[in-house]
Amino acid sequence: MAPPTRRRLSALSTALAVVATALVSAAPASAAPVLLSQGKPVTASTTSGPGLEARLAVDGDFGTRWSSRSGVDPAWLQVDLGVTARLSRVRLQWGNSCARAYRVETSPDAAAWTTAHSTANGPGGVEDLAVGGAGRYVRLYATQRCNQSGGYTVVEFQVYGETSGDTAPPSPPANLRAANTTATSVDLSWDPATDDVGVTSYEVYQSGQFVKAVAGTSTRVTGLNPNGTHQFYVNAKDAAGNVSQASNNVEVRTPPAQADNEKPTAPTGLRATGVTANSVSLTWGAATDNIGVTRYEVHAAGAKVGDATGTSATISGRAPNTAYTFTVRAFDAVGNASDPSAPVTATTSGGGDQVGAVTQLAADTDVPWGLAFLPDGSGVYSRRDAFDLVKLSPSGARTTLGVVPNVVGTDAEGGLLGIEVSPTFATDNYLYAYHTSTGDNRVVRLKVQNNAIVAGSVQVLLTGIPRNRYHNGGRLRFGPDGKLYVGTGDGQNAQGAQDRNFLGGKVLRLNPDGSAPTDNPFYGSGGNARYVWSYGHRNVQGLAFDGQGRLWQAELGNTIMDELNLVERGGNFGWPSCEGTSGSCSGYVAPKRTWSTANASPSGIAIVNNSLYMASLRGARLYRLQLNGTSVGGETTHFQGTYGRLRTVERAPDGNLWLTTSTGDRDSVPNNSDSRILRVQLN
Repeated sequence: MAPPTRRRLSALSTALAVVATALVSAAPASAAPVLLSQGKPVTASTTSGPGLEARLAVDGDFGTRWSSRSGVDPAWLQVDLGVTARLSRVRLQWGNSCARAYRVETSPDAAAWTTAHSTANGPGGVEDLAVGGAGRYVRLYATQRCNQSGGYTVVEFQVYGETSGDTAPPSPPANLRAANTTATSVDLSWDPATDDVGVTSYEVYQSGQFVKAVAGTSTRVTGLNPNGTHQFYVNAKDAAGNVSQASNNVEVRTPPAQADNEKPTAPTGLRATGVTANSVSLTWGAATDNIGVTRYEVHAAGAKVGDATGTSATISGRAPNTAYTFTVRAFDAVGNASDPSAPVTATTSGGGDQVGAVTQLAADTDVPWGLAFLPDGSGVYSRRDAFDLVKLSPSGARTTLGVVPNVVGTDAEGGLLGIEVSPTFATDNYLYAYHTSTGDNRVVRLKVQNNAIVAGSVQVLLTGIPRNRYHNGGRLRFGPDGKLYVGTGDGQNAQGAQDRNFLGGKVLRLNPDGSAPTDNPFYGSGGNARYVWSYGHRNVQGLAFDGQGRLWQAELGNTIMDELNLVERGGNFGWPSCEGTSGSCSGYVAPKRTWSTANASPSGIAIVNNSLYMASLRGARLYRLQLNGTSVGGETTHFQGTYGRLRTVERAPDGNLWLTTSTGDRDSVPNNSDSRILRVQLN
């Protein structure tokens, strides 16, 4: 039998729900009472504890609630409607601690607020308010509590009104230009964008990372690294939250912080401190410099094989029973390089490490992005900027299968991206692809027979995934349930990641014919929401299933943390309120592992025998992580600086890994890269 307190709360919730239903039914038709706030992104000034998060005030459940921290005034609760709306009504259902004095406010940008309703005599309970005004953001701003103790408790915060119907994005800003460049700053300006309603802000990005939002058409960007190359572009945004395509790129070269023509001294005392069958550990004495040493490079046989910021490195991917000769060079902030150290020779042992020797299967002048395997054991990969598919045998023989039609680039990360082979390829010959078009990203399938794409076989399965210069997502993976899982990016519309009717910033789940499975968590909501498996992601780049059928996912953060996630059905992973574990993260699904963006920028992932392998771009290394049920255990790194940026890793049919590099991948120009497809022995 339920405790008396629980029975009283249950009865109260039921009674309040009945009152709420009566109020909704009684609303006049002229008020256009369309509920706009339910399930939308919401933030709060404070939260008093687990199970009382802000999102519970807009979940439509009268048995849950948000509660602010005790004794803190003022307190606020803010909901993002996703589009500009004209308000007609706000309904507040308070818990046992209400607000005597509060305001309901609206804003187009969550910065400047306009009061739509104000009172100093709030009665608590259920308040049904006729309000006016318009905005994308609506805020409850409480300044005085009904009770002297406790915080504010809101069971439901419901906003009603009419949306503007504005779905057209602004034009891209034009003529982005730079001036007054210093070692750490630059002034940017651009011509205004146009919009059918009106542009409200501009968002400045540096190589895909958000920098700031401004109201005007110029700004100064600070905090740049001296003696570096920095690429900028700008997106325009309107009051409805529509985001334009990117402006032109402008590349800025910052000068050194001070003149420096003196190279560091050569590192001393290079020695091998340990060997295994497939690696050599090295250490050396620090070099000196008139300003400061910033990094070291390890070389062997005339090629760079590793890098380090300290005075040690482990060089992996070596062959057993083989002698290798290494040297080390030091670099300063300007890029002056020292003379090489004295060489040291070390011989690897017999046997094999968990991550063994590396052999090159092929080189490519384009960016090998997607990679999958055919039933005959051959790999097939997509060339992102050339828009074609290549078959690669385990011995390295290449066969071009053909160009995928209607693919375009984005002057950065768009193009022909992820690919996946049908689980029943032997009978249906289907290959699935994710690619950028002129207006969106989309999922298609096509037939491959006799080593060629069958003309006219392309079928478009899903359209409307947002595209932009960066944040296009693109990974595909068939699950053990026979469904196709699709990782998407937010298309540089961060708030859209929280909107389940927006296909960006999601993991989607499709039937092989492109229809939505009826057991998807939001299938009953209709629209795009019926495809959504999880949401609140920034830019999904890696998908892999473990031996228990669980889906793991890697995604790029902005400037703080990258993430490895264990995907939950219907789970909200928090972006943009939460990046990794930074920000307002209460109530969201937490990542299983995070890294600084400088050390990772993850791309593809693969799982072999409960070990997860993650390729990293900016970090230029391969991570190996031990999976222990639903947690992540030990971590090792391999190939740091050996092969440059790593794009995709996949388990080959023979149980080893294929790994693709991603050099020269910052534009959409075909055949200007220097990439490789590598075979990594697993022992």
